[in-house]
Amino acid sequence: MSRRVWGFLVMLALSLLLGVGAGQFFFGIWEKTVPPAMTTSFNTGSAHAAYLGSGAVVGVVFFVWGLVSPLIALMFRPKRAA
Repeated sequence: MSRRVWGFLVMLALSLLLGVGAGQFFFGIWEKTVPPAMTTSFNTGSAHAAYLGSGAVVGVVFFVWGLVSPLIALMFRPKRAA
């Protein structure tokens, strides 16, 4: 595999790690905020899955943003004088 493919794979893995980590962090906030008497194990499990799933989506958004932003930056480069 070329260096470019490896770079994309590393960027995807780090973006997903960042997104899932954010989901886990916000689940921890949810878990500390909601009183245990008000939740069931089903609610806790489904909330955890929802936070991790939305964190994975955020990771994919970070990855796409990382791919698109250099292309957009090229449009704003000053043109060379002829």
